Amino acid sequence: MRRSRLHESPCGLPWRIIEHHHASRNNFLSLYEAYERRVARHVHTSGVGRETIKLGPAETRDLFDTWRLKELIERWVRPLRDASHAYFRDKDVTELYDTKVSRIYHELSILKEEHLSVREFPHELAGAREFARLFSEVSKYYPQRLMRVHELFERAGHRLEELLPAFAADQIVLRSAYLFRDDLWPDEAQAGLNRFFDKMFPEQGAAYGFLQVARSFLKAGFYNHAAASARMGVGAGGRQAQPRSSRAKEVRETLAELDRLIARAGAELKALHEQTA
Repeated sequence: MRRSRLHESPCGLPWRIIEHHHASRNNFLSLYEAYERRVARHVHTSGVGRETIKLGPAETRDLFDTWRLKELIERWVRPLRDASHAYFRDKDVTELYDTKVSRIYHELSILKEEHLSVREFPHELAGAREFARLFSEVSKYYPQRLMRVHELFERAGHRLEELLPAFAADQIVLRSAYLFRDDLWPDEAQAGLNRFFDKMFPEQGAAYGFLQVARSFLKAGFYNHAAASARMGVGAGGRQAQPRSSRAKEVRETLAELDRLIARAGAELKALHEQTA
């Protein structure tokens, strides 16, 4: 995923928040799932329940990839926190999303320090009382802190979805969500983008969101993207019409406009090809 620059312009902050939120969450989930797999292997090998398993210092040190944990914090979560602060606190409001992001950064930073304290504790003192105390604390708080961060990401994600209508007129957000959908939702790009526009345009629905993207691309002269995003809107509109039959007329009108836009983008592309032939 491309990294944006916080200092470029305040108008880019909404996209930076969205981009780094999804990258942070995706990278955290990857780290979290790797942790769960390692714990599961130890449980399987030991033959005891997860609640009673006792891992040794070496096994505890290897539960995390220290470099990946540090990269998660420095490359994604810290810029997310900074962008969130710059956007919401500049407006002099207390925003729940900003609060959740701050807590995520805080919890992950503590987790990193706990992990480093175990990894860097002198091996020759492994039997010392101080190490035993430290090891006991870390073993207890690893899973608790991970579950807390997991829950915070879920709550922050729900709150960010509630904020999406405020970004509906932002051309950077509209185009970027379409262009980088594979990065935002690596396992379900189409479904993720449909949900994104459905939340951004709760009254009109996802097809209308694709219409706005296609209009933006057409106006800027990106006819390939205009036609492709409009076709995606047609697909979203077909799914949308069933559960929302009360809005069938609005959906049909949106689909008709998408069809016209596809035809117009195709005509513009054909004209460009003829000019350059």
